[in-house]
Amino acid sequence: MTEIRIDFDFGHPPALVWRALTERRLLARWFMPADFQPIQGSKFQLLPDALPGFDGPIAGQVLEVSAERRLVMRWKGEQLHARVAWELKPKPEGCLLMVSQSGFLGVRGSARRQALVSTYDRLFGERLPAVLDGLAGKGDPVVPGAPRLPAPVVARPHRRRQVLAIVAAALLIGLVAALLANLPSKTSAPAEAVATGSSGQPAAYASATVTAATATGATQRPPTASPSPSVSATTRRPATTPPVTRRATTEATAAAPAALAASYRTVSTNALGYRGEVVVENKGGTASGGWTLTITVPALSLVTKVEGPQPSLGGSGWAFNGAAVPAGGSARVVFDVVLDLPLVSPQRPLSCKVGATACAGL
Repeated sequence: MTEIRIDFDFGHPPALVWRALTERRLLARWFMPADFQPIQGSKFQLLPDALPGFDGPIAGQVLEVSAERRLVMRWKGEQLHARVAWELKPKPEGCLLMVSQSGFLGVRGSARRQALVSTYDRLFGERLPAVLDGLAGKGDPVVPGAPRLPAPVVARPHRRRQVLAIVAAALLIGLVAALLANLPSKTSAPAEAVATGSSGQPAAYASATVTAATATGATQRPPTASPSPSVSATTRRPATTPPVTRRATTEATAAAPAALAASYRTVSTNALGYRGEVVVENKGGTASGGWTLTITVPALSLVTKVEGPQPSLGGSGWAFNGAAVPAGGSARVVFDVVLDLPLVSPQRPLSCKVGATACAGL
């Protein structure tokens, strides 16, 4: 239960003040618009316009009327359920207006009570006297403006702080993901990573080796014993074509040197980064030596291994050091990049190279 009691002195007779308290046109000038009638039992509505302490339209009812002396009302609003009384007491030099209110003010009642007291001081202590002076013929004084709620201040998010907060959260998640990704696994490796040929090598290498060996055998079979100084090797084709005889010189033909090339593709993306794949191919005729795949990503991003060599961060970017690739063979590197946000970058490496050769696909 909250109570408010404020007294106001006016240098005007009760009859004049009563008019200002009960006539619709006058109420709208100093108090608020209302379809009010000073008749006991009548109902009305008050329409406060952003007045501090009032949250919206108020449904009212007149409980008691004593002309030029007492007016008692009930007010009900969104955060208001109160009994309000306006009482006039004659004085030799004018009259005393006693404003009282009791009831409930909803949530944050103390703050609302303080706001109502301030609003009543302004309405009854400044605006009503100006209207009374006009009614008494003392010119046409300007009625002070009604109190207003301050315009809500919309907090503008600090973009830099917002980005830093997102990056910090993403960094934490990325670090956890990186730690989990690099923990030793007790389960078997993916089938595509451990599939081997008959030689025990990975499938990609085995197939390339067999292909190379087959090609070499087809072109460089050992010479057969023959009294002739020239050596010939015969390769049979299907029966539909006549046999073709090729002569091989005693000097071995030099094979083409190793030639590494790489191609990149983005496998998948998510809110914190993406998964990329690089295929390194040896398009030469001999096996390559060890190779280094280097990718660069934004400064705060992390690269973790999914399949292939373990990445390491150096001065020129993240490096994957791979083993030799046989002629015609290939190697596959799959990696995750975390903390590469879609709003900051296009979610792919900034650069990709095998040795000094740029990757295709970027």
